[in-house]
Amino acid sequence: MSATSTNGNGALLEITNLKKWFPIRGGILSRVVGNVKAVDDVSFFVKKGEVLGLVGESGSGKTTVGRTLLRLIEPTEGSIKFGGQDITNIPKGQLRPFRRKMQIIFQDPFASLNPRMTVGDIIAEPLVIHKLETGASARNERVAELLKMVGLSPDHVRRYPHEFSGGQRQRIGIARALAVDPEFIVADEPVSALDVSIQAQVVNLLQDLKEQLGLTLLFIAHDLAVVEYISDRVAVMYLGKVMELADSKTLYANPKHPYTEALLSAAPVPDPTVKRERIVLQGDIPSPINPPSGCVFRTRCRYAIKECADKIPELREIAPGHFKACIRDDVL
Repeated sequence: MSATSTNGNGALLEITNLKKWFPIRGGILSRVVGNVKAVDDVSFFVKKGEVLGLVGESGSGKTTVGRTLLRLIEPTEGSIKFGGQDITNIPKGQLRPFRRKMQIIFQDPFASLNPRMTVGDIIAEPLVIHKLETGASARNERVAELLKMVGLSPDHVRRYPHEFSGGQRQRIGIARALAVDPEFIVADEPVSALDVSIQAQVVNLLQDLKEQLGLTLLFIAHDLAVVEYISDRVAVMYLGKVMELADSKTLYANPKHPYTEALLSAAPVPDPTVKRERIVLQGDIPSPINPPSGCVFRTRCRYAIKECADKIPELREIAPGHFKACIRDDVL
């Protein structure tokens, strides 16, 4: 079984060898002089009804993966399959049926809602675009139902986004994403802009909605505790590549990649009696314009050897359902 195949276990989404390079242009003729390798050969699947967490430092390519697989930005290479159908090269004009099934919750609830539209109009807009609930009364009923679903009052329909708190605005964004009954949602750091006390409420809401509606989620975040709580499986990204992928309990209890080990060592432990070795990564994350040769993590890895510079490690299965991209089996 590979990281891109569920071996018949019902993948809703499969991405294979996905790349997204942003060209850098320079000179008088604006020729391409380089590329920002935001996503570089990423493969994974998401099973129907599960939450896959995608974690990593800022600049690791998490958000680009989410937006590319929704075709909000176009992939450079690779394939994206949704419900068994390859949607990588479908013309944008023919993507509407898939747009309905695949939605996104944006990171910033302050910027993602139109300040000139009422909450009722914001939530009703997808219904209008996809020609659902065409009658005004049916549409209003659906909007009221969605507001209740996310824990807000139907009386809020005539209010504007600025009249709500950050947590309430994110709930409005969630209601908008749910309006068209999607099968799959990309939650792009949906709690990172919120107060800590509000984060738990929004994560619990997403968990409840996932159970209630049978949703499938790609949950993008850099907060390891949040990802552990909500995710069934977790993929760890670094500099445009997946370093490790496993079910949540296994990955947190027994990380097998040096980068995952370092990330987990930085997470605070609530029990003061538990002592954990703090692994400090040297230097900064390299530039995606000119990533290191071989393993992209080798310049900051405490286990790096000479061979790490020569060979790009493939994401291989080291235990059932547990994948890592590292040439060394003698560490961790």
